[in-house]
Amino acid sequence: MRTRDALLAEVNAELPDFDWAEGARRYLDGFFAQYSREQIEAFVATKPLAAITPEDPAGSLAEVVSYLNHFANTIHLLALPRGARVLDVACGPGWVSHWLTRLGYATTGVDISTQFVDLARQRLADDPYLALSAEQLEAMFATVDLEREALPPQLEGTFDAAILESCLHHFVDPIAALENIRRGLKPDGVVLIIESDNRQGPIRDDYMRVMLETQTLERPYSRGQLLEILAHAGFPAVEFFGAVNGFFAQSGQTGYDLSAALARITADANICLCATNEAALARIVPSRAVAPAEPPPIDAGMALATRLRDRTPAWARPLLRPFGRMLLALRR
Repeated sequence: MRTRDALLAEVNAELPDFDWAEGARRYLDGFFAQYSREQIEAFVATKPLAAITPEDPAGSLAEVVSYLNHFANTIHLLALPRGARVLDVACGPGWVSHWLTRLGYATTGVDISTQFVDLARQRLADDPYLALSAEQLEAMFATVDLEREALPPQLEGTFDAAILESCLHHFVDPIAALENIRRGLKPDGVVLIIESDNRQGPIRDDYMRVMLETQTLERPYSRGQLLEILAHAGFPAVEFFGAVNGFFAQSGQTGYDLSAALARITADANICLCATNEAALARIVPSRAVAPAEPPPIDAGMALATRLRDRTPAWARPLLRPFGRMLLALRR
């Protein structure tokens, strides 16, 4: 594994030389200056549904459905009891925190933007079902720059889970942010990361264009980079998932066809659950606690045939072909 500095240098190699945290603050300041408080609150109150637009109904609806599916899959996967403590990282105006609170979880949202934290409090204050006091709302949200500062001391070691929904790519130093998140977890706590893109090469032009226009960081990570980031941050136990009407763990594969399908559906996005220890992860993903099954007899026969072929002189290999054809027929 590379050193921390070498990894961060690679992750950020293509980025323009901006102060990304300050750029994000300026972008948000411009957003709040452009619209009235009433307009912003009206938009935030229905987020993520507010993202559906007449200009691009199909594309925007697909994006919203993806958010809703990920949220439902998160609740199903974590299967936390009512009252469990959940950290909503980069909570923005608070839609994830709002829905988690509605479901009975003790939620804390943190964000770099004081304006967003204020909007998140207002969103929950406007929900008559919750009937939260001003003191409760104050305690539920905090302005925290996780790259540069730890969570408030009273929150350390208190969370059963942390959720990073489409936000890890915003951090210049994701290792520092994840280290601070780790300190907020209980010993058996877990972190769910949802990143819609598994980077396959150079940063895409559309991402670069948005970053140059807004000076906000939209850089995705490759699967290998993310694994190294998590290892440096103290999360050696990692399970990736494919999202097809539910989150499916790669370790839960039971045969060749399912293995191939899971490899395909997990390749596009980086959706993963991580923990500081294997036991915490196996509690949620039982297949990790099960010893790998012995390969089916046919697969073992195929492996034997391959070894025989590799060790057989070229002139004698035709003698093995009937055996190989028989195994292929049985495997089908």
